[in-house]
This record gives sequence, structure tokens and C-alpha cells, in this order.
Amino acid sequence: MLLIRSGTVCPASSDSTQHAEETVKTWFKNERTTHHQRPLRLQHRSYYSQLPRVASFIGTSNQKELLTDTTGSRRFLCVEVLEKIDCTKPDHGQLYAQLKAELLSGERYWFTTEEERAIQKHNKLFYRQLPEQEVFFKCFRLPKEGEEGVRLSAMEIYCKLQKNFPAALRGSNPNSFAKLLVGLGVERVHTRYGNQYRVVTL
Repeated sequence: MLLIRSGTVCPASSDSTQHAEETVKTWFKNERTTHHQRPLRLQHRSYYSQLPRVASFIGTSNQKELLTDTTGSRRFLCVEVLEKIDCTKPDHGQLYAQLKAELLSGERYWFTTEEERAIQKHNKLFYRQLPEQEVFFKCFRLPKEGEEGVRLSAMEIYCKLQKNFPAALRGSNPNSFAKLLVGLGVERVHTRYGNQYRVVTL
């Protein structure tokens, strides 16, 4: 388990789980009452706004297939550790002072569109293969360059897969399946009859 104290993540022993949870709750409660907002300059704006405090979290896993939402992987940056982690304690004071100085001087803190694409491309190595994805590529594929294919609605694709692989689509629905198609890179075409997706039937 991980315990947060004064902004620092510390290991907690398993026999103190309950105490650790109460400590974390108390810490967050104090943070909400004593540090409500922080000035922040939003993307593409030249002035600062008062926004609620936010945080980034770091975690580790023994599994490599971690991500499932193909449309939101830009929020994650997965790194495979190939060597022993250097646990030398960093100089937090100097690190935070440097970050604060850069932010106050107007340094960009958000990712550009090109950087987001690079992150999502990198994260493809860490996606969990969902059953819906597997059965989709058993029945369809993406059109090659210059290939027309056919345009089907998400419902039509979903019903075909559900008929052939009902167990794989258990717990899924046409709305969530439409998001999956976008994440798989299927071209979405807007028509007056609704969204359609360009695929090739196998």
C-alpha cells in the first residue's frame, strides 16, 4: 500500500492498513480546507486563473497490459523498467522550486497535439487486448489505402459480432462499442442517418 504524507508517497506496512487509510483521508481533508485553489495559466491563455488543486500519481505493476481505453491513453505515460530503479532520494525542494519558477515564467506545461499522438503511439505496447477487439478483427479489417470498403453503423457491426461471438460481447453495448471502433482507428463517417464506420468484411 502507498501512504501520502505532506505530498510525499511513502510505503506503509500491511498491518497498518486501516490506520494508513484514516491518515490519508485526514490529509486530503486538511488539504481541501487549507489549500483551496492555486493560480494556473490555462492552455493558449496569457493570464492566470484560480483553479482547484490537482495531482499526478505514479504507480507500478508487474503486468504490461495496463490500458483499456484507447481514446484516453494520452492521460498516461507508461514506461517499461529494464534496470534496477535508483531509489536515491531527490532534492524535492530544489525540484519544486525549479518547476514553480518555470511555470511562473510562462513555460508550457501541456502537451501539444503532436506530443499527444506520440504518447498514444508509444502506449500501444501497453494495451490490454479486449475480447471485443479480438472478435472484431476476426470479422472485419481496416481498409487499405485506396480501398473503399463498406460503411456500417456501430449497431450493425455490434449485432454481427454478437451473433457470432455472444460471450465476447457480454457486458458491452453499442454505445461503448462505438468508442472502441474509434480507438481501433476505424474511420468514422458522419451522414444524415448517423455515424457510420468504414470497414472491410472478412
